[in-house]
Amino acid sequence: PMGITGIDNLLKGGLAKGEIGVILAPTGVGNTTILTKIANTAFNLGYNVLQIFFEDNPKIIQRKHFTIWTGIEPDNLVNHKEKVFSKVNEIKENMKNKLILKKMASDTVTMNQIKTQIRKIIADGNKIDLVVLDYIDCVLPERSAKDEWKAEGSIMRAYEAMCHELDLCGWTATQGNRCCSLDTKVD
Repeated sequence: PMGITGIDNLLKGGLAKGEIGVILAPTGVGNTTILTKIANTAFNLGYNVLQIFFEDNPKIIQRKHFTIWTGIEPDNLVNHKEKVFSKVNEIKENMKNKLILKKMASDTVTMNQIKTQIRKIIADGNKIDLVVLDYIDCVLPERSAKDEWKAEGSIMRAYEAMCHELDLCGWTATQGNRCCSLDTKVD
């Protein structure tokens, strides 16, 4: 279980190793925030978490974690630096697991390249229990496909296969409001 009661209840206890969870929602409704909450909660429960993101600045993701830990709104963190630093130092001292934040280039990375990065992190002695990928729409297919849906399906299957192969869980999000071709006529 991840400790997010509603999700844990829906999933009958959470994801097992080798499984992925996918959030489907339009842009601008908090996909990154919920993925960060999932990563943060798993870390707080003692899991080793790798959070990969493509479009956000690393400082934004870091601020989201600080907000979750302190309860201070992101815009007010700067006004409470002592409390934030105190909490971060407390976490560093007391938690033996890791929360790794990794920014990758958007729309230039394939799942095999992500897997190579994760293997390197593991080879460097960092066990990973959960990979949070923000978000899967930024990953390129290994081969070009004429059908966008087939390409997306192959990326999703590659993510699941990677999680199974590396014995870890995965969470990601995909945008639900991308429109189909403009050639489609609606009457």
